[in-house]
Amino acid sequence: MKMIKNSDLEFYQNLHQNKINLVIHVIGSSTFISGNIGFFYCLIIQNYTAALSCVFLIVLSVIIQGIGHRFEPVPFKGFKGPVDFVKIIYLELFFIFPVFLFSPYFKENWKK
Repeated sequence: MKMIKNSDLEFYQNLHQNKINLVIHVIGSSTFISGNIGFFYCLIIQNYTAALSCVFLIVLSVIIQGIGHRFEPVPFKGFKGPVDFVKIIYLELFFIFPVFLFSPYFKENWKK
């Protein structure tokens, strides 16, 4: 299993310096994770209306985080395609951001 390295967190820190974007990402990442868990739960219990609501939350969380990046001094370079988009979004919002949130890198950016 690949571990998240300090160099990964430093790169992530560079793209998440603005306090407004940090708040947006805390809310957006939580919403994204909750929306995904809720989506699969709703599929299991066969509540398709609620599952659709969860998809809405997932999409909304990605959109607001994209807006949050407009406040950043270092712009995100973008995605290489749809597969790269899905891979990066899930990797970052399920794993990297939660680790970053509880790391000294987040605290350092928050104090700026």
